[in-house]
Amino acid sequence: MTITSIPIENPGSSLLLIDDDKSLGALIAEYCISDGFSITTAINAEEGILLLRQNYFVLLILDVMLPGIDGFEALKRIRHSSNIPVLMLTTRGAWKDRIHGLENGADDYLPKPFQPEELLARIRSILRRTQPRSESPLLMVGDVTLNELERSVTVLERSIELTGAEFHLLKLLLSQPGIPLAREELVSRIFGREINILDRSIDNLAHNIRKKLGPHSSGLERIKSVRNVGYTYVLATRT
Repeated sequence: MTITSIPIENPGSSLLLIDDDKSLGALIAEYCISDGFSITTAINAEEGILLLRQNYFVLLILDVMLPGIDGFEALKRIRHSSNIPVLMLTTRGAWKDRIHGLENGADDYLPKPFQPEELLARIRSILRRTQPRSESPLLMVGDVTLNELERSVTVLERSIELTGAEFHLLKLLLSQPGIPLAREELVSRIFGREINILDRSIDNLAHNIRKKLGPHSSGLERIKSVRNVGYTYVLATRT
């Protein structure tokens, strides 16, 4: 497996590139990083699909002309379980290929060769359409403050380091404190895929967040598992 991973500084701007052209991949990575994104690359569809199942990305850049499973087939398989925004790249100029990609779930289509500035513009445009900003970047629940713009979390002014997926889960729970959110909904909104019987991803994330935040001053755990439902953020009890 040949995978190049760029360290992720902002989990909310993590991109995945699936393209077997290593020189083009390096160029795309360079421009994306300079524009504030982080990027992970895979050189074939199998590696890329595996990465999608294991990590959180805000957008997928997918080449059509891949070895083995091509981009159209990869997109079809991805769309069975994920709604991640997809920008397709191709050397094909035929309008039929563009329509085929869009009808099968691509969000946009960029023919090669292209200017890196146009690629970045397409990425930003897709993210504006698929990730509308909330009115306020701050979520304050008790002694926890979540800043969406800075991708930061503090508890009593103590900074908490979270992964991208952990941050996303905590944001969802803090948005509706005291209300149980179903595992199916959480998996769909965080990973963009359907849950399966053996899926423990949300349980693992909740465990990690619970450990990192620590309990309320009363000793009450902040993240509670609700049997046969999912998880909720527990509000502190007043004494």
